[in-house]
Amino acid sequence: MPLGELEEEGWHKILLIGTEKIFTDRIKELLPEDEDFKYEVANSGFEAGIQAESFHPDTIVIDLAMGRSEGLQIAQNLRRNIAYESTVIIAMASEDEASPEALSQFGFNEAFKKPFDTALLSERIQTLIDEKRDNN
Repeated sequence: MPLGELEEEGWHKILLIGTEKIFTDRIKELLPEDEDFKYEVANSGFEAGIQAESFHPDTIVIDLAMGRSEGLQIAQNLRRNIAYESTVIIAMASEDEASPEALSQFGFNEAFKKPFDTALLSERIQTLIDEKRDNN
């Protein structure tokens, strides 16, 4: 389905960025593709840039386990681009990486500590979907 059709139908698009398959698999189990959203996966900063440009995500979830500096750099680079100014960027971080104040300086809107509460993450993403639907 062309991306224009996804936008017209009101899909919420999520870009998952992480090198660990267990991370992306867990998110896929938590948020199976259905009538509400679609997602793409990127395994590196390079792939993240390409996927973001072609997919135009509403929400980006970055697993900092891919390399803290790489994850922070991805968020910073995306946030510098006006096209992602209103995109929600969520960090999945270990206890020592999850300071919301520190992560907000790199462009993250929210941080979930690992192991993360799947219900809380699911609820937050559903809230984003509902907000987008209400604004359309």
